[in-house]
Amino acid sequence: GINAEYGGDNNIEVSQMGDVMRAAGINPTNEQLQKSQDGIDKDHSKRIGFRRFLPVFETVKRELDAKNTTQQDYICGLSEFDRDVTGLLYTADLRANLIRRGEKLNDSEVTEMFKGLEDDKGMIRYKDLVAKLHETSKLLEMQQ
Repeated sequence: GINAEYGGDNNIEVSQMGDVMRAAGINPTNEQLQKSQDGIDKDHSKRIGFRRFLPVFETVKRELDAKNTTQQDYICGLSEFDRDVTGLLYTADLRANLIRRGEKLNDSEVTEMFKGLEDDKGMIRYKDLVAKLHETSKLLEMQQ
């Protein structure tokens, strides 16, 4: 059985974490695995149990879930602020939220983000904003 395959002591070697994560349905990057394994054991030869593995697994899963957030998820989130269901938001309100909440941005970052999207009434079509940000993030990933 699987227990005998992995040493018979209900533990796994740190080097086997990727296999176990994939078997559990997530696909960590090599960088995530390396970081996770190094955080436990630099030699990747130590054996760990479920209690030590689970928090590492949950951290990697959270990172992957955050990375896999879709454009539609962002559009859906922004639509909560669209009281009139027009597909538009006031840039002043959106700017204030981006500068003051969550991972705060500065004014020049927000100005750059909105460049070319704001209409003459001070409104922004949030689907266009999400599409622009998605394209920007894809370009940044390609440069890395």
